[in-house]
Amino acid sequence: MRSPLLSISLVALGLLALLAACGGGDDATSTPTPATSETATPTPKPVGVSDLVHSVVQIRAVKNGDPVWHGSGTIISANGYILTNGHVVDNRAQEYDELQVALTDRTDQAPAVQYIAEIQTVDYAIDLAVIKMTKTLEGDPVTATFPFVNLGDSDAVDIGDPIKILGYPGIGGETITFTSGSISGFTSEHSVGDRAWIKTDATIAGGNSGGLAVNASGQLIGVPSIAGSGAEGSTVDCRFLEDTNGDGFIDSNDGCVPVGGFINGLRPVKLALDLIEDAENGREYVSPYGGGEAQETPVGGTFDLSNVDFSNIFFAAGVTDSNEPTEVIAALPSNSKELCVFWDYAGMQDGMSYDAKWYVDGELSESYSFIGDTWSGGETGSWWVCAQNDTGLVDGTYEFALQVETEPQGADAIYVGSGHTPVQLDLVNGTSTEICAVAISPTDATNWGGDKLDAGETIPVGASVTIDFATGIFDILAVDCDGEKITSADDVAIQGDTTYTIESLE
Repeated sequence: MRSPLLSISLVALGLLALLAACGGGDDATSTPTPATSETATPTPKPVGVSDLVHSVVQIRAVKNGDPVWHGSGTIISANGYILTNGHVVDNRAQEYDELQVALTDRTDQAPAVQYIAEIQTVDYAIDLAVIKMTKTLEGDPVTATFPFVNLGDSDAVDIGDPIKILGYPGIGGETITFTSGSISGFTSEHSVGDRAWIKTDATIAGGNSGGLAVNASGQLIGVPSIAGSGAEGSTVDCRFLEDTNGDGFIDSNDGCVPVGGFINGLRPVKLALDLIEDAENGREYVSPYGGGEAQETPVGGTFDLSNVDFSNIFFAAGVTDSNEPTEVIAALPSNSKELCVFWDYAGMQDGMSYDAKWYVDGELSESYSFIGDTWSGGETGSWWVCAQNDTGLVDGTYEFALQVETEPQGADAIYVGSGHTPVQLDLVNGTSTEICAVAISPTDATNWGGDKLDAGETIPVGASVTIDFATGIFDILAVDCDGEKITSADDVAIQGDTTYTIESLE
């Protein structure tokens, strides 16, 4: 039985959608760093972890001499360019007045602040930025030659490939931290395209955001990325956990420590190539993803969600080059390598944080989900994301759920597996009330999902509608035009083309 956890009202003859109501239910080919006239003689690329640590920096946002937050970054050129996350250096809300860069000499000691950096290019839509160390703490020009990490080919990595990750998590100490794991999947996203995210099974803490993920050859292939709203409106998810100012108290006067959930996504370094090239050539960067420097809304700011509406959620077997579904599906065959979900939206604002969560048989899939992504699609339109697995998606119930600023907005579910074939389902209104929405969800899904009737479509008393569906075991919920439940049924077996009569509760 499903026990309601959330209900979302339906509009337009009330009911465009019945959304979430929960319950029951190698080597990489090297890509050279773009050269500039001021680039010094390259230092040999780091290979071992003991070498890589000297190219991974801690970035500190400081206001009036006090730390505000910190993140990580990777030196990508001998003259001091650093690749990091956009939210690590985001100052659209004027929350800091200086970016400091700390370098590690010994791995058993905290990094030492040595340089001041300036933002060169930034893209908040994909949460990437390039900064450069421009002067010392004393105000002198930077003359040092830095050890750097060569860029790898993020398109060449595949599921199972090993990766190494370095950064400054900031929990339980200030020293650099090493973790390792492997590539576990990929996620596609509207406007970004294939491999919008590289997913990993490595454990990565919040302060590692903006840090380093390298392949077996020591080449940078991804940036651990997480962007979310935190304490005191911070652009990163921070908590006051340490006495950073030494006054004997842990309070808002201390620098916050990034925490708040796992990072399991890497932004592929390929997405940063234009950022890096424009930074090193002194060109203005314009984001192709809709989130360049012209975007004024601060990440993690306060947003009005009252007009946010997500509707018409449906699944497809793929996406065309024009951002259209290749084929709308009611079920997906076994061994398919891609499952995409589309939706329409209204009332959104660029800069909002949104989550696209995939569940497989009721368990959150860290390989396909991304959490705390930054919205860049504008106020209205349509969007899509895809779960990808080059070795084939496992059979099961796949459930997709959307959240905006941590508030649930919609969900739907679909079977993957050759045992679920397309059928036509005739729904007959056997009640004494007009039906304005029908939700039909796999029994083991946790959300009811969307309305199976077309926008504005109803089922008058005694009438019927025919929908394209799939075989399986489902729960069915019918709602009247006032948004009140008329009837629900559990464990309904649909085994072929059939007629199902919706009966009243009485």
